Amino acid sequence: MTIQGKLTVYFERPFYRGLFEQTMGDTYRVAKVTFGTQAPTASELLHLIQQRWEDLHWVAAQDVILPKLQMTTSPKRRSRQARKEVRNAKRTQATTFLKLAHKRNLQVKKQRRKQLKDQHACEVRLKKQAKRLEKHQVH
Repeated sequence: MTIQGKLTVYFERPFYRGLFEQTMGDTYRVAKVTFGTQAPTASELLHLIQQRWEDLHWVAAQDVILPKLQMTTSPKRRSRQARKEVRNAKRTQATTFLKLAHKRNLQVKKQRRKQLKDQHACEVRLKKQAKRLEKHQVH
């Protein structure tokens, strides 16, 4: 089994963000980290990878067909490809998955909020009914 990882640090006004991509066999997962307004140093990145790796919020992609990466490419070619990706700065597969996961989480939050609101309204209604019945029984 081959495990491949990729970290992309980019500036999205006003913060620096990191995008972790991990490919383990057929599974592909993504995590996003916000660093702050200052560019992260190498020691900060190393600390993040060593200490907080398990705490990252990973988003797994379901049924994704990934292109096969060649490990035999030369280091110069890989650096050129990395430079080209940074220069183009187009939406990657990872950002698409993060957006979908965010939308899914918003829908879940909305459903939970609606459920709590309905539950509270039911409790208030029952309390009013009990109070009204109590008034009539006091005679």
